[in-house]
Amino acid sequence: MSTSPNRASPRAPLLALLPLLLLPASAARAQKAAPKSAPPSAARAAAPLAFAQYHARVGDCAATLEELAAFCEQLSKNEKPEVWTREGFDPDVALQLPKRERATFERVRGLLPPKEKVERAGGAVEVDNSWLYAALEEYKHVSNNDKRAQSLRSTAARLRALEGQLADTPPQDKDAERGRLNAILRDPEFNRNVQRGGALQRLVRDILDWIARHLPSGPGIEPGTNPRASQLAQLIVLALCLAVLSYVGWRVWSRRARGLRTLRLKRGPRVVLGERLEADQTPADLLDAAERLARAGDLRGAIRKSYIALLCELGDRGVVRLAQHRTNRDYLDAVRRSAAPRLYTEMMPLTFDFELHWYGFRDASDADWDDFRTRCRQALKAL
Repeated sequence: MSTSPNRASPRAPLLALLPLLLLPASAARAQKAAPKSAPPSAARAAAPLAFAQYHARVGDCAATLEELAAFCEQLSKNEKPEVWTREGFDPDVALQLPKRERATFERVRGLLPPKEKVERAGGAVEVDNSWLYAALEEYKHVSNNDKRAQSLRSTAARLRALEGQLADTPPQDKDAERGRLNAILRDPEFNRNVQRGGALQRLVRDILDWIARHLPSGPGIEPGTNPRASQLAQLIVLALCLAVLSYVGWRVWSRRARGLRTLRLKRGPRVVLGERLEADQTPADLLDAAERLARAGDLRGAIRKSYIALLCELGDRGVVRLAQHRTNRDYLDAVRRSAAPRLYTEMMPLTFDFELHWYGFRDASDADWDDFRTRCRQALKAL
C-alpha cells in the first residue's frame, strides 16, 4: 500500500529539530578544542630574564641576606650581660630566627634560581647561581649567631661584588657576554671565601689568629744566640705545663668528690622537663646517656639529654630549684636572677638551641651537637 503524499510522517519534526539540538554541543567542542592563547604573564615567565632585571635581583638578594645578618648580630648582642640585664629585655625575640630564616631563603631562591637565562642584545646567556645555593647549604651547619651573621655577610658581600661588576657597561656580543658573566663568577675576589677552605680550616686559622693576638709583641730571641736563655725558657714552659695539668687534675678530682657527696643526699625521683630521673641519677650519668644517643644518631635526643643534665647540675649546686611544673624558660629566668651573669650568658643560647631542635623539630647536625656539648661544658665551668 502506498503512503498518501498529504499525510506527514511522525518522524519529520524530530529530524528537522536534530541539527538545532546538535549545534550547541558542536560549538562547545569547537571552543574547547580551540587553542588558548597564553596569558601575558606566562609568556613573560617563559622568556629569558632581562639583564637589568637580573642585576636588580642580585641586589635584592644581597639586601635580604644583610637584613637577616643584622638580626643574627642583634641576637648575639642580646647574649651579653649589659643587654639582657636591662629592664624590659625580651629573650623570646630569639624564637623569631627560624621563621626569618625560612622567609629569607624562600625569597632568595625565588629571586635567583640555580640556573637561568639572561637576555641581552646579542641573545640569551645562561648564568650559574649554584654557588649561592652551596652557601645557603653551608649556613645550615653554622651553630651560633656570630657565625651565622658572618656567613650571611660573606654571601651578601659576594652578591654585592657581583652587583657592582654587573653595573659596568657590558659587551653586546652573546659569546662575549657569556664569557664575561662566567669570568665574574670565577673571579678570585668574588670567590675569596670559597678559596679560603672549609669550616675546619677556618677554625684552625681563627685559633692561630687568636693566639697571635694575645702573644706579647716585641723583639724575639733568635734560636742559638743564647743557649742558656733557650734552656731556661724550655724549663719555664715545662713548669707551666705541669702546673696547668696539676690544676686541671685537682679541679676534676674536686668536682668528682662533690658529685659523690651529692649522691649521698637523700632525695627522691625527679621530673625535669617531662623526663623522670631516678634518685641516684647524676648529671654525669645523663651526659653519658647523651653521648650514647649521639653515637646512635639521635642528635636531637642527645641535645635534650645534655640540657637536662645541665639543669640537674644547676639544681645540685643550688642555682635553680627543680620542679615538675617548671619549664626551660622558668629555669633560664631563675639563672638570670641568681646574680651569675656569665652563667646566664652561656645558658641563654643553649636554651634557644634546645627549643629550636627539640620543640621546633629542627634536625641537628654533627656540628650542632658538637657546639651544644662544648657550650654545656662552658656553662658548667661558669658555675
